[in-house]
Amino acid sequence: MTRLARLQHRLQQAILGGIEMDWPGLEIYRDAYRLRLTEALEAEYPMLARWLGQERFSRMAFDYMRAYPSRHRSIRWVGNHLPEFLHHRGEPAHGEMAAFEWALGLAFDSADAMPLSSEALAAVPPERWPDLRLRFHPSLSLRRFHYPVPELWRALQAETRLPDCIYQRESRSWLIWRRELRCYFRSLSPAEARVLERLLDEETFSAACAWLAGFESSGDAARQMAQWLQRWLEDGLVVWIA
Repeated sequence: MTRLARLQHRLQQAILGGIEMDWPGLEIYRDAYRLRLTEALEAEYPMLARWLGQERFSRMAFDYMRAYPSRHRSIRWVGNHLPEFLHHRGEPAHGEMAAFEWALGLAFDSADAMPLSSEALAAVPPERWPDLRLRFHPSLSLRRFHYPVPELWRALQAETRLPDCIYQRESRSWLIWRRELRCYFRSLSPAEARVLERLLDEETFSAACAWLAGFESSGDAARQMAQWLQRWLEDGLVVWIA
């Protein structure tokens, strides 16, 4: 390593906070670097920042940067460890808000795909349905949250009164996806979540129906599957069949 390379490496470590250097003006660069990363975190987690408030969010961001220094070439990924960081320091509700906003960002950045039309699905011969496998939009993800962070996110975005049950634990599954340039999310019943998990694992349509028939006490699994399938098509979630 050349002298210049060693000096550049020491300067980088000093800005990142790994070592101390008695260099005039260094603190200006260090503060600018931290502020830029804080701005990047706020861009990725805008509702978490609004929930915490600017001062508290900035302190949290500095703590996070010390625990998880940026290792990626792109600033886009500077916040990928924030959910686990907040969980580890005893802030599970804030951690879930971060996980929710990160999932929205991943959905927005995901690859695009043309949704399957109802007409295309209706053209599938009846004998193919037992072995049919559905392919879903690349942006789709299933998440389970123990706090009502999606409802809180909506309230924070609309700047309305926050829900009274912010810290009340209630485990629910949520579906997150993107259609064109907009992200969507909705809660799922336990049955729909389990069926989607099975279909995402490439289980056949008939196997998922058989599982639902055993799960549903009403015995009307076929109608329920038909309703869900119609909604998945309307939401643009299904993109291919195999």
